[in-house]
Amino acid sequence: MPEQPEDLDEQPEAVRALVGRTITVTEALSGIPNARPYQLRITAARMTADPASHTVHVTGDRFRMDGTPAIRKRGPVEGTTVWLLDGWTEILGLPALPSRKWAREAAGTPVYSESQRAGIAAQIVDLGAAYRVTAGDVDEDQAVPGEQVAQRVAEALAEDGMRLDRHTDGRTLRMRYADGRAEVILTPEG
Repeated sequence: MPEQPEDLDEQPEAVRALVGRTITVTEALSGIPNARPYQLRITAARMTADPASHTVHVTGDRFRMDGTPAIRKRGPVEGTTVWLLDGWTEILGLPALPSRKWAREAAGTPVYSESQRAGIAAQIVDLGAAYRVTAGDVDEDQAVPGEQVAQRVAEALAEDGMRLDRHTDGRTLRMRYADGRAEVILTPEG
């Protein structure tokens, strides 16, 4: 079984179904004009971060149409990455993708320095807005200024397994934790 990225479980069913499958890559799938068809045995697949897109990145080993490994000067062509464009589920006969409500903005990791975390948070959080904060089923009593929210996000980015997502509304943020703590929703007011 090919090695799969940790977040494969979070991918839609159609994306998970690609891993381990061999597909024929054509112009209709890749969007590359006049491209010669070839086969790709997929070892990894993930959706793009753009919540409006159904484009998926797939990586795998490339084969000729007769099934023999594609060879370059250095040997077999392994680790080829292709972007499958919107409509790939219909072409490959896989279930339709659900509409995407959340897109990953950042993931926490202890290797970030304090200034890196602050910079990432400042790019994601609207510093001029006031946010309503919901943790689990509990709303905080009053709106929190954007600067305080950015500080809270920067602190959370130090935690391995924390994920920060943006809703398709373009404003609402969600922090999820790998240790099972309740997710935190940050909604700007106004």
